[in-house]
Amino acid sequence: MAVSPRIRLIYYAKLSKPRIIWLLDLAALAGAFLTGKILLINLIAVLIGGTLASGGSMIVNEGVEIDRDKVMKRTSKRPTVMGYVSKKEAIIVGSTLLGIGSLIGLIANPLTALFILLGGLIYIFVYTIWLKPRSPLNIVIGGFAGSAAAWAGYAAMTNNFTLASLLLGLLIFMWTPGHFWSLALKFKEDYSKAGIPMLPVLLPEKSAAKYIAISNILMIPFALILYLYVGMIYLVIASIFSAILLLFSFKLLKNPTGEEAWRSFKISAPYLAILLIALIIIKIV
Repeated sequence: MAVSPRIRLIYYAKLSKPRIIWLLDLAALAGAFLTGKILLINLIAVLIGGTLASGGSMIVNEGVEIDRDKVMKRTSKRPTVMGYVSKKEAIIVGSTLLGIGSLIGLIANPLTALFILLGGLIYIFVYTIWLKPRSPLNIVIGGFAGSAAAWAGYAAMTNNFTLASLLLGLLIFMWTPGHFWSLALKFKEDYSKAGIPMLPVLLPEKSAAKYIAISNILMIPFALILYLYVGMIYLVIASIFSAILLLFSFKLLKNPTGEEAWRSFKISAPYLAILLIALIIIKIV
């Protein structure tokens, strides 16, 4: 049965994972404002290009992962699994969006386009196709896809890659494992059924909680050191919210259950968002 263009657009919007895209766009904005100068046309280009490329990469991901998504309760209602969007269609549409988004990045400069494309390629080929079904390091290495968004935002304003942009990207890279390992611990049975070797699937809950805490602890210095480029107000904000994040990590250590892992997961996304928003507001002011 044929569906209207509006309904099909809704399917693709769901497949694009908008809750992840907005955080990637926030990372791009933080990268742009970290430079201390805003070129409006370039900012629009990196946001539109990055959004299309990120959404396209997510769509390809869900096209590739239909068989795994079928056996996971959390993902069993995705349009690809329900048959509304075929694997071939998802890959073609997603790849097209990735290409268009990367070309739009050229409006800013080639380096911006390169980082937009790099983020998509890492997510699709390194994370989804290569590492996710094979290695517990999947989400660790895959974290560079998020870093690329921050680097694209910085490059859009400067046509450059500096220590400041590197550190912002490394913050996102270091944040990624603890965040997604918490999710994997909550849905450990789902990932196990799908044969995805996320670290919490391979380890007892107590050990998984320990690695989540270690990952978050190792991430904190990258969150704090950005004060060198943002200022003391940022350092105060980052210190307070880092302490809150660590509190939830230690709670998970004491009580390594799916419910506690879910609380850890739910606090880690706002944590990164707050730091990025604080950076942006301070730079604007």
